[in-house]
Amino acid sequence: MQQVWERFKTIKGSFLAGIFANKLDTYKVNKDLILHSVEPLLCIRKTNLSDLKYWKIDWIEDNIGDDFLLLKEQKTPEPIEYQLIDDPKQKHIIMGSSFSLQSDLIKNVSGYGFKDSNNEILSCIVLELEDVFISIMTGAVIEIKITEEEPDDLGSIIFTT
Repeated sequence: MQQVWERFKTIKGSFLAGIFANKLDTYKVNKDLILHSVEPLLCIRKTNLSDLKYWKIDWIEDNIGDDFLLLKEQKTPEPIEYQLIDDPKQKHIIMGSSFSLQSDLIKNVSGYGFKDSNNEILSCIVLELEDVFISIMTGAVIEIKITEEEPDDLGSIIFTT
């Protein structure tokens, strides 16, 4: 799993083109936005408009009840239904729910969790954008929180860029 984390850190300096899912439940709590989804995808774009990667966010629970955040890089927005298109700015039309932000440059990427005997367990990632922080927390329903203030109480820092 650490190798995936290392690869995920490379999104620093990229752009968050959107958050997609088959279903995104959206709530506003005070000044924060909270998105809930079972299998959300982050669409990450490099400076080249057609250089898109999708990061599927999933989770598993171990035998003692600890939740692990799983990240998988992929070239398509599966499992969300989509169509390929021939456009220099866009590769796919995605038939699911979406969420995007105006200021989308990823300035920093951090991972939080805990360490057991030999492993580092990732339970949350935080993307620092120009105006907001996006924290993605594990659980049966993935919670994505968009806030203007840096999140705290997320566990021990495992990595930061």
